[in-house]
Amino acid sequence: MVSRLVSIFRRKDREPDCDEVRDISSDYIDGELDERRAGQVKSHLGGCAPCDAFIRTLRATVNLLRSMPKQQAPEGFRSRIRESLPKDRSG
Repeated sequence: MVSRLVSIFRRKDREPDCDEVRDISSDYIDGELDERRAGQVKSHLGGCAPCDAFIRTLRATVNLLRSMPKQQAPEGFRSRIRESLPKDRSG
């Protein structure tokens, strides 16, 4: 979500820089970028070894986590989390 907001304020007609690639990396991996933007990221990755390594590592991590069996939260976990949240969210 943050990456979508960030991308609104950045020009989309140019290749993203390293910070932008990191910002939109999850959307890129999940296939949520439009074809043009995904192509721009792919082009950047072709010429930037650090970003390419970052995306490959993130993709491997996401795939590993997705392959793990789903677990149920322990009894009472959700209610303890809700109780620990501040009641007044305005400030």
